[in-house]
Amino acid sequence: MKIDKNVSLPPRIANRVTIGPLPLKDLNSGDSILVECSDDEMQKVLHTVRVRLSRFSKKNPKYKFSSSIDKKGNGVRIWRR
Repeated sequence: MKIDKNVSLPPRIANRVTIGPLPLKDLNSGDSILVECSDDEMQKVLHTVRVRLSRFSKKNPKYKFSSSIDKKGNGVRIWRR
């Protein structure tokens, strides 16, 4: 195997979406919030939201959430159970 020198890294593929902070601690049972996004970002945003909810719930076991694509197709809705 040969070691190559001065080979630049390829540009990073922008495959992530940014949804900003979510007010999860402020939600009461039965409350919901809508994370607005375009149709082409919907699945990525849903995945990002679910990962964020999972991490939050592990640190805060009394908080339980559900998430789904909004029926009107405006984005991803999060409910506190």
